[in-house]
Amino acid sequence: MLTNKLLGINGDNMDILRKVVLVLISTFVVGCSTTGGTIGGLFPAPKLLDGKIEKDIYFSKDNEFKIAIPHKEGTYEFTYLQIKEQYSDLGAYISFGPAAIDPSIYRLEIGRKLSPESHKIEFESAVNAVIANYSEQLKRAYKSEPKLIKKDKTMINGNQSYVIKLTQDAQNQKLEHDVIVINYPNMAAIFWVQKYLGRADKAHINALEFAQSFKVL
Repeated sequence: MLTNKLLGINGDNMDILRKVVLVLISTFVVGCSTTGGTIGGLFPAPKLLDGKIEKDIYFSKDNEFKIAIPHKEGTYEFTYLQIKEQYSDLGAYISFGPAAIDPSIYRLEIGRKLSPESHKIEFESAVNAVIANYSEQLKRAYKSEPKLIKKDKTMINGNQSYVIKLTQDAQNQKLEHDVIVINYPNMAAIFWVQKYLGRADKAHINALEFAQSFKVL
């Protein structure tokens, strides 16, 4: 079990991390506007976005960042791709999926470092808080304990990063969660790709490529 004690997070530190860097995680998809998908389970719904998609790239509504979408425009998967958006002064949440056949979901969460305290938080502690928080959500959502497979420290696009993998049993299926956390000067970005092993995987990019495609404009 992934407890805060095992991850090295005390109560005060966790409280600060949740309030400052990881504010959006607790919202998950609550409050997000959803567009795309289907109408009546049959017809593709229009994608009425706050941001915009151009040449397989999603641009945020304020043109603050861009990121590749998992399914290319013009494909069957893109036609039925569901997109969720949530923006606030604290950051943003964007998710792509499920699509027509592919049930995978590609998520991006951004937490802006708005206070002096947020710039003082040790990055590994923030990453451990991400793992603990996501594990809590996943356990509630799928009624099973996620298993931490790896947590590797690396550099992505010149920034401190962690690459994390979790697996989980869910209703006689196996879920795989690839979570990548990148520390930018003025924000923390979390990329979370959820896949069902053995199910259709139609995306043209993987989790690492999804994270590498993110650019602050």
